[in-house]
Amino acid sequence: MNIKECVDHFIYHSPDFHEDLEMLEIDAKHTNILTEAYKQIKNGVAFSKSNFRTWKGQTDLATPTQLSLDAVRTQGLINLVVRYIYAKVFRRTEEKLLLSALLDDIDIIKLLGGEKLLSENPVHVTPGAESFYHINGTSVNFRWLRYIYILKRIIDQNLLSNGDIWVDVGSFYGGLQGLVRKHFPGARIVLVDFHHQLCRSFIYLSSQFPDAKHIMPDELGNYRNLNDMQEGAFMYLPVSDYGRIADQSVNLVTNYFSLGEMRREFYDTYMNSQLFKTSNIVYLVNRFVSAPFFEKTYDTDINILDYKNLDRKVKYFDIFPMHHYLLINRIIFGRMSLRNVSSPYFEMLTTSVNKT
Repeated sequence: MNIKECVDHFIYHSPDFHEDLEMLEIDAKHTNILTEAYKQIKNGVAFSKSNFRTWKGQTDLATPTQLSLDAVRTQGLINLVVRYIYAKVFRRTEEKLLLSALLDDIDIIKLLGGEKLLSENPVHVTPGAESFYHINGTSVNFRWLRYIYILKRIIDQNLLSNGDIWVDVGSFYGGLQGLVRKHFPGARIVLVDFHHQLCRSFIYLSSQFPDAKHIMPDELGNYRNLNDMQEGAFMYLPVSDYGRIADQSVNLVTNYFSLGEMRREFYDTYMNSQLFKTSNIVYLVNRFVSAPFFEKTYDTDINILDYKNLDRKVKYFDIFPMHHYLLINRIIFGRMSLRNVSSPYFEMLTTSVNKT
């Protein structure tokens, strides 16, 4: 299916597709993302080849500007040359720091022995990729490097096997799921997100795995137990239907970044569910402090202490190293400057104390 056919198919099989707009109280960030996404949907420009994985409020993250034939193909020669000249003349410092942070992330992956994963998975050949940087015989962007790192962790920590069930809350456009499915073709993958983002994931994943079983939102009733899923299947589960799986236990549950962005009532919906409490492995990457007093990044009071669960044993805990050295040009205290984020991120693996 082409992109339009994918979108039509997904919306046809998602009877509550437009009801996500009723969830605008979830938090300020996702309120804005939802509002802008549905504006684009209404205007018919939400799922084009050039923006189904990048739109207002959500992107593949920046890369240094680079002249290449692949960049010309995706951005156009004139547009690329103008951007390149502007970057080299007016953004020299930012470009230098951006490249340095990109190289740091690459070296962190190499430190873990992930160089082969980098070379085997160039981002520029994936569906909808427009932001990428060619280096050392492959191509990357910051979000892709994050996914490669997480994939390496999943492999090294033996978090998943063929036939296992993985539930990911907040799956974005499905890039991580595509990488994991490539290395664990029999894994059963459940993506939990808003309808429009699940639609983007379906566009991405169905183009890469057209022969896999793609379970649409209107088919969820046929899978009351996640163990009923076929091996290698993808399930697209809207956040509004999370209750369907909240009382189950699976092999791996993950959340990267978004739990710490939620208001507490929505955070509690996930973290107090049996899925997060009793599943074999829970793998989280989130902020130490969601809203530091000096910079209220998110409208929530969640911090590292909230992730402590006496029913779970910590298997691994450390700073999340990806993008750790990235400086962002942003306004704080009325001044624009290159700054790190207000709170670093932690990486934590926990196991159920009742599982061996």
